[in-house]
Amino acid sequence: RGRQARECRRGGIMTDREFTAWASERGVPDETTEALLRYAATPEEMREAHDAMDPAPPVYTLADIVDMTDTDPFGFSARENGFVLIGGCPNGDPIAIDVADAPGTVWYICHEAMHGRPVREVSVRVAADLAGLFQSDCPFDYFEAKDRATSADN
Repeated sequence: RGRQARECRRGGIMTDREFTAWASERGVPDETTEALLRYAATPEEMREAHDAMDPAPPVYTLADIVDMTDTDPFGFSARENGFVLIGGCPNGDPIAIDVADAPGTVWYICHEAMHGRPVREVSVRVAADLAGLFQSDCPFDYFEAKDRATSADN
């Protein structure tokens, strides 16, 4: 995308340098931060998806990533559970980067069950890194990912 400054949801500006410092403070591996800078949606892409009533891009804007991780809009602390929230599936399942157990891996969190159980119990790993999220065979949502993981274990 090549922009140095990106619009924040609240109207401010977030530079790539500010995001990189924020991500580092939260334990995001450097290569994952670089991938987030590459894959993060622009505010324009988010608006276009909204206006067309299409699903948002899977990786939201840098400002959205900061807001989702730091303000707990889903009713649980991503940070306390070892995650940085980066976006969402078309059905609303949050997409997260692990910063605790397997840093840099990508996880889907079940939005239907994330309030009643420990978040790690209702999460499933879907990719070894952010690039894997964009492969054509990436699962649609938590339930498809969970079904695939269960099938692979058998």
